[in-house]
Amino acid sequence: MLKGSFAICESTTTASKLGVLRALVLACLLFAPGLHLATAAADGSVRGFVERVNQASTDLLLVEENAHERCRSLLGWAFDVPAMAQYALGKAWDRATNADREAFLAAFEDAIVAAYLRRMRDYRGATMSFVGTRPSAGDDRMAASRLSLPDAEETWIWRLRPSGESWRIVDVAIDGSSVLSTERQEYAEILAANHDDINAVIAFIRKRLDRGS
Repeated sequence: MLKGSFAICESTTTASKLGVLRALVLACLLFAPGLHLATAAADGSVRGFVERVNQASTDLLLVEENAHERCRSLLGWAFDVPAMAQYALGKAWDRATNADREAFLAAFEDAIVAAYLRRMRDYRGATMSFVGTRPSAGDDRMAASRLSLPDAEETWIWRLRPSGESWRIVDVAIDGSSVLSTERQEYAEILAANHDDINAVIAFIRKRLDRGS
């Protein structure tokens, strides 16, 4: 009796598993096209955004006049500067006062503008072309641009985060080196040497800006 009952249960379980498997296969068949369309739509959205960034970046120095203001405008719509600043400062951000955060954010933004313009001046006349995209951790996506001159070339990997109907850049890796991770490590060393005083980092950034480096 027990054996018979077990056989019935085993048969029922097997049938149940087969039913689940069929349901999964059916779901894949039904929803795979939708997933493909969603991925294609996301890729198209990323490409459109990155191509706007590419064009705005290479246009910065076609005319030198107001280059700083135009670069700051580019940062305003294309980069999530507060998120980048918070990551770069690490745990010190959580301990900082609102006034210190605002002072750091202002210095950090000035540093990004200066560094971005300096990089583009090194490649005056370069072209930037979209290469491709791939998913990353969570909702973030990675997209590549190729910056080209007749005798030089760099690959920029943008880390993008959804922002409303568009995207925001939260990091860029140039030839494999994350700009934001480099800054975070540098700031961590300064904080460690100055009892976690955020003002020491702000002073370091301002001094570097004064040197033009």
